[in-house]
Order: sequence, then structure tokens, then C-alpha cells
Amino acid sequence: MAKEMHSPAWTIRILSALLVVGMASGQEADGEQSHSTSVAGMVQLLQLEDKLIENLSNYANELEGKLNIVRSFVEQMRAESNKAMSHTEHYVSNPLNAFSLIRRMHEDWTHWQLYMEQPVGKQQLEYINLKREQLPSSTDLEEAAAAIYRIQATYDLKVSDMASGLLNGKQYNVSLNELDTYALGKYHFDQQSFGDAIQWIYQASNRLNGPHKLALPLGLDPAEVQHVYAEALIKMNRYADALKVLHIATTIDKNNLRLLQRKMEVETLIRTSSNISPKPYHKKPVGNYERGCRGQFPTKSKLHCVYNSTNSPFLRLAPLKTELLALDPYMVLYHDVITPSEIRELQYLAVPTLKRATVFNQKMGRNTVVKTRTSKVTWLTDSLNPLTVRLNRRISDMTGFDLYGSEMLQVMNYGLGGHYDLHFDYFNATIAKDLTKLNGDRIATVLFYLTDVEQGGATVFPNIKQAIFPKKGTAVMWYNLRHNNDGDPQTLHAACPVIVGSKWVCNKWIREHQQLFRRPCLTSP
Repeated sequence: MAKEMHSPAWTIRILSALLVVGMASGQEADGEQSHSTSVAGMVQLLQLEDKLIENLSNYANELEGKLNIVRSFVEQMRAESNKAMSHTEHYVSNPLNAFSLIRRMHEDWTHWQLYMEQPVGKQQLEYINLKREQLPSSTDLEEAAAAIYRIQATYDLKVSDMASGLLNGKQYNVSLNELDTYALGKYHFDQQSFGDAIQWIYQASNRLNGPHKLALPLGLDPAEVQHVYAEALIKMNRYADALKVLHIATTIDKNNLRLLQRKMEVETLIRTSSNISPKPYHKKPVGNYERGCRGQFPTKSKLHCVYNSTNSPFLRLAPLKTELLALDPYMVLYHDVITPSEIRELQYLAVPTLKRATVFNQKMGRNTVVKTRTSKVTWLTDSLNPLTVRLNRRISDMTGFDLYGSEMLQVMNYGLGGHYDLHFDYFNATIAKDLTKLNGDRIATVLFYLTDVEQGGATVFPNIKQAIFPKKGTAVMWYNLRHNNDGDPQTLHAACPVIVGSKWVCNKWIREHQQLFRRPCLTSP
């Protein structure tokens, strides 16, 4: 089946153009911009970084201009000083030289003092302060580090491979430097995941000794890195290894009393705790969710593909390419069901109002931001424009359902390691009565894939061992409720973390009350 392919550069250009419209919409309701939860949001960060680099370049130009002025005067002053120092008494015996010397010493050096004290880059510093609110916060950094771990754990990737740009078997022209790997190590240390901290700080330590070591003001303190590395090893009861690392640290910083004291404490631990074994490093358990994300489910051998022309009179003229994926729950995949131009328009409509995705909390009775869902979403009303009207009519043709009373179209963009943990789409009417009393529960879900995803991002149903990987222009539909209107536990599903790529989806949740005469009349199991 034909599909339109676009390069990552093309996607960046499109998103950059779209983001001009949405520059003012970055701040989230809770004060956090959640940069890492949307690729579209991170494109905006790239634009800001480009401006900051230009600002830093302007600062360098000012410094260079001041330096050139100073050096030109030093050259002139040095020439005069050399002439005077070669015949000092002869030089000052001339009244013109004597007067000039006294005037220079009285006036010129005062001017030089003032010139040296004059700040350089004041305008550039003000620019950075102006843009500071748009920079990622500590929460953003923590979410980004958590996303890297989510990718690592879900797909069972090695830390050394990730640090060198090898992601899930594919080498990319990118790598992490010592600041990146140390930040990831510190994140795990703060989370008390000391086994993971050890692996990342080891990478930082290696890079500190490499040929591309960063200079000040960004460079790390090698002794401090070794100290944190040793503390992580101590937490894992690896005292002998910690002692070796502390020896390196005290060699680097011989006068650091804190390091010397810690080294002696570890020596004591080794003497008094010889019977204590190192703690094992525990990996995340592997279940059907992880297997599905990794593409390890068995291939379905009884696939059934048809041209659907029966759901509505319109489909007799334009049948849909339909692939039956499962019967329990009923699940079908539609191919070539949304066009590239429609996708571009959806993205254009969505970008200015993308906000951090939330999940309904039944205890609190409201939607809240949770770590189990990392993406940005926006809602498009059914009658917003001809496109939304057309898409809703198409969904009705696809499903045979009446969309009156159903939820609006939701457009979503995933970011760094973007995912949605295991969940059900239905509310469970016995618990969430307020959400279901008017239009009923969510009888079905329709999920459009608006982009291809280079790696990761599958929709996984672990209970039925079904995984659908994003393919631009396709849509998957499944029933959430059994024939007796109870929620179907077989529909438990998740959106796997995106490894590489920008995942855009659009979904529609269809409510049940309007389907009284449309839903297939089958006997309840």
C-alpha cells in the first residue's frame, strides 16, 4: 500500500513554520512547560537555542572588540616604554617626555581602570535573563532523564550503547558528552537507583579522560565525579571498587580533606565488613508489554483483509481497506484512511494549543498530570472546520456508529521517550457515574496514525499479544465494551516509548448511548 515519506529535515521545517503561530502558548497551567513531552515543543527549544547561540556570539564579538582595542594600545605603550627603559634618565630629562609621563600616569591609567571595569555583554546578559522563563526547569530535566531510562528499560538497551549513539541496534551520528552522562548518573543517584547511577557515571568518568574533554566554564570537576561514583559503589556494597575510585579522586585533588576522610572510612568498611556481598543489579522485569514494544509477539497467521463497502452507502463508492486484527476484542486496522494534506492541516490546527496530556483521577474527580502519560494534546471540536466535519463523517463510515454525544477529536504529539502506560479507555460506569450518565461509556476507540515512527511507539495490547506499529495514514479501531456494556479487560493497552521519531496521532472516543440501534445485536457471553 502506497504511503508518502518525508525526511526528518522536512518535518523540522514544517514544525518550525507551524510553531511561529504558537510561540506564546508554551507555559502550562501548572507553571511547567513540559518541554520533553512533545517533539513540537522541543523544536521550539531548538529555535530558542539558536537565538541564544547568536546572543553568545554577539557577546564574543564585544569581548573581541574590547580585546583588540586593549592590544592595539598595549603595542603602542610597549614601544614607548621600551624606548624609555633603555635610557631612563635620558628619557625623563627631556621635559616633553617628563610631562607626558606624568600626564599618562595621572590620567591615562585612571581611564584604563574605568575601561577595564566597564562591563562587557550587558545587553547579551539582559537577553538571557529575558529568555530564562522559556528555558527548561529542573522538572523538565528530571522528566528527560526519566524518559531516557524508560527507553533503556523498555527496550533493554545498554548504557554504553546509548551513550555512543547506538539505539536499538541502529547507530546514529550523535553521542552524549560527560555533562550529559553525569547528569543521568546524578538523576539515578538521587532516585536511589544506584546500579543505574554507576553505569552512567562510569561513562562520564571515561569521557573526562577522553580527547574531547570540555573546558571551563562547562567542564566538570573530575574529583567530584569520582566522589559521586564512589558513593554509588558504596551504596551497592562494592567497597573495594569504591576504594579504587577514591584513590583516583585523592590523586586528582590531594588537599581535599573530605575525600581523604571518606577514603579512610571505606578502608575501615573493607576491614570490618568482609562478609557483606555486593548488591545485585536488578533489571526491570520483562512482561508482555515489553515484549510487544520490542516486536516480539508471534506473527498472526490468520489475517483477513477486505474492502469494507457495507458500513454506509458512501463506502459503496469509496470502500475502505480493512484488516481484521482480532475478534476478542473486535479490532480492525484501516489503511490509507487519511491523506497527507489532511495530516498537515491537523498538525497546523493542533500546534498552537498543544498542552501537557492529563489523566482523569477518579478519587480527585478531575484531570491531573501523571508520569505514566507523557505527551501533549489538543482538542478539536467536531464543527471546527470542513476537515473536522469530514473526519468525523469518515469515522462514522468506518465504524457504523452515530457520533452524536461522542468526544471531540484529540490530536496528540509524543516527545522524548513519549509513552502512555497500560490503561483502559473506558471509564467503568459503576465508578465514574458522572462521566457516563449523559452519553454512556466509551464503546469504541478510533486511533489515526499521522506519522511514521522510525523506532518504537507501538500500541500494545498485552492481554491478547497484539502490537500495532505506527504507519502514516492508517487507523486502528477497537471495541472497549463487551456486549453487556461492561468494560472489556482484554482492551488493556499502552503506547510504547518512542525511541527515535515524532509520533503524531489523532483519536476519537465514541460513546455508547447513541448506538442503541446501531450496535451489533449479539448474545452476551
